[in-house]
Amino acid sequence: MYETFAVAIFNDKGVVRVNAKEEFKIVERLFFFALLMFVGGFYGGYTYSLRGKVFANAQTANLVMMMLSFGNGDWKRGLYSFVPLTAYICGVCFAELLGERLNRKNQLVFERILLLFEAFISLLIGFMPAAVPDRIPQVMLSFICAMQFTVFKKAEGLSMATTFCTNHIRQMGVNLVKGIRDNDANAFFVSRSHGLMLLSFCSGAFVAVSTSHVFGYYCIWITVAVHLFLFYITHKESMKEI
Repeated sequence: MYETFAVAIFNDKGVVRVNAKEEFKIVERLFFFALLMFVGGFYGGYTYSLRGKVFANAQTANLVMMMLSFGNGDWKRGLYSFVPLTAYICGVCFAELLGERLNRKNQLVFERILLLFEAFISLLIGFMPAAVPDRIPQVMLSFICAMQFTVFKKAEGLSMATTFCTNHIRQMGVNLVKGIRDNDANAFFVSRSHGLMLLSFCSGAFVAVSTSHVFGYYCIWITVAVHLFLFYITHKESMKEI
């Protein structure tokens, strides 16, 4: 079942179609991506707070920490930061290799399976006690974050990352200026959309840190609920199309 929304269509010069209408599935809706961004922020806050002070959701900070450690002669710590980076690369490669073999219908099935897989991994990690080496949950979360980033790419016609914020910050600022300067409604729409992603990401990280003080490792089960909800609404949509 599709729903119709306003969308901004881009080329290399910017917005080229104003107030266009296009039909989007739930997996392409802004609220769907906002919830994925919440999960991405949560994973980052969770692994940094509770699982070894690395970021599973994105790898820029891990690369910086790895080079800082190498520069200071702390090779052990540097290699420690290399572990989630390697898992992330593997997750991207796996998702890309699998995705290119699927047609549109199978791609939608794969997306729902991925939501369940992420829920399962998060559930499993919540059961892992402190005795389990931090590298294990780090690798698992980095792998699924990479898959999520690779599989879910566009929200209502806009390219969107679901596990990190750098491009969202840029697009929010650039399009805010365009909107004010050119009185461009579509630019404001794009700026608000990326702002929503930033808000969702920050909310996820905040909730992760806050709930970790109360529930400890179990707090990651919040993301299980999010993924199961997303699976439910996408599966319900697919049943209506049969």
